[in-house]
Amino acid sequence: MKALITSAVLLLLAACASTEPKQAAVERMYVISCGENHTKDLSRWTPGENVGKAHVFGDYCYLIKHAKGWMLWDTGIADRIAALPHGMPNAQGTITAFMQTPLSESLKQIGVAPADIGYFAMSHSHGDHSGNANLFPASTIYMQQTEYDALFGPDAAKSGLPLANFEKLKGSKFVRLTGDQDVFGDGSVVIKSTPGHTPGHQSLLVRLPKRGPVLLTGDLVHLLYSWDNNIVPGFNYDVAQTKRSLEEMKAYAKATGAQVWVNHDKEQHAAIPKAPAYVE
Repeated sequence: MKALITSAVLLLLAACASTEPKQAAVERMYVISCGENHTKDLSRWTPGENVGKAHVFGDYCYLIKHAKGWMLWDTGIADRIAALPHGMPNAQGTITAFMQTPLSESLKQIGVAPADIGYFAMSHSHGDHSGNANLFPASTIYMQQTEYDALFGPDAAKSGLPLANFEKLKGSKFVRLTGDQDVFGDGSVVIKSTPGHTPGHQSLLVRLPKRGPVLLTGDLVHLLYSWDNNIVPGFNYDVAQTKRSLEEMKAYAKATGAQVWVNHDKEQHAAIPKAPAYVE
């Protein structure tokens, strides 16, 4: 009889445990406006189309609240450019960068300091994604080995990447990747290797508790139109490799049911709440 009672109690406890709501691993994500890029000729990003058409690219950073801590994806245009009312043109004069609200200020509005960011990764190292990377030397940084080599290897000076954006990260803890990485080990935040735009370009899958999976594509493409029509800029590090990565991510998005968020597509992001509001 005692054994029967004990078994009944254990079954009751198990039933209660199974019905108790579980906290989602990813609690929420903040989409932060991290500047804009203005161009007078969109055709550089859409070869053969939009010749002479002016365009404004958005630029976004993503702050993820996971049960294990904060993770930041991309850092946008450098905060210092916020002091330049006319923006900063690139050396070729093909694009002008603007920064409205510094990333450091946006984080402060959320109640987060750079030192609070335990996990940090960027889609790639171009200046409009790494402009504020030096704010996060205390974070654990996830980067593809090929991107790391381009920044810190013996031939880094020949890479054409903005090495000054990483000067304060030389002593940081890096997790050097050679492919995909499940950041927290629970499938909620997964880095996907998508080389081509740069040697170690990567994308990020985030499983939100209400919206479900979202794929942050970085600069795999620059417009949702480009995603839909397989358009890749000719200036990429490796155009053929980019096209392979794009094909793989299309299959991955279909398999996971992920929404595809294209970092520079300002029109798409207009419908997404911006920090200090958040998405779940």
